[in-house]
Amino acid sequence: MRRKALWRRVRLNPLFVVVLALYWVAGYGHQMAIAFLAVTLHELTHAVVADLYGLDIERIEIWPFGGMARIHGLDSQDPYVETMVAVSGPLLNFFWAAFAWAFNRILPFNPQYVTLFIETNLAIGALNLLPVAPLDGGRLARAYLQRTVGYQESERRVREGGLWLARLLFAASLAMLAFGRLELGVGIFAAFLYWGAFKSPHQAPYLIIRDLGQRLLGFQKRPVWTVEDFAVRGDLAISEVIRVMRPLKYHRVVVLDEKMHRLGILYEEALLQALGEHGPQLPIRELLSND
Repeated sequence: MRRKALWRRVRLNPLFVVVLALYWVAGYGHQMAIAFLAVTLHELTHAVVADLYGLDIERIEIWPFGGMARIHGLDSQDPYVETMVAVSGPLLNFFWAAFAWAFNRILPFNPQYVTLFIETNLAIGALNLLPVAPLDGGRLARAYLQRTVGYQESERRVREGGLWLARLLFAASLAMLAFGRLELGVGIFAAFLYWGAFKSPHQAPYLIIRDLGQRLLGFQKRPVWTVEDFAVRGDLAISEVIRVMRPLKYHRVVVLDEKMHRLGILYEEALLQALGEHGPQLPIRELLSND
């Protein structure tokens, strides 16, 4: 079956049409049109790079002051692929800003619009690199933090960062309104950011399973790993222990009783084997009796 061209998968959210009409009536139609172009190029770049890696792009949604490329299977890919897809959008915005700046004098457009195009691309590129959900920088930050604080905590920090940034931006828009300056774009972007962070999926368990399945391949590529030690209470479920594991580290688990007396030591392969044989809810002390 012939695949639909990427540009034909672009979908405008109804709210975008409403905001576009409001801006047009207010005399800012050109600014909104340039923002639409920059956002669309940004999301198309995500889709093109994902397509090059063989991923399936369902659709590309354009929201007011933001967008989202819905890519099937992105989170199941190697973290390198996820990073390349995430960073491609902001890099494209910076490229077009640099291109327009370098050829400003010879471009057959109103210099005012060219300047606005440059500023818009710089703003979109920079904003998307902020390390919060649901922005591209949130994906990059999550991949980095997983190695230091684990899967669940990295997800929580990125998500909470997006919610707090949205609150601050919305408060700023209200403060500017109180001083007689209406910044509708800031308020709408804050709402979009909050909605995206709030709706961001809880993927920590899925990412754990993904990385566990890729550990052997990772060890073949990188044959020297750091050993990470944990001390856990014996009644803790296997799932709770695996949740704090880090990528590209080998884990050794010291099992303690309620009085912090050592019951034994387990290595990660025992946990992974038990996860498949007994499920995630088995208390970890049961592995010692089965050893």
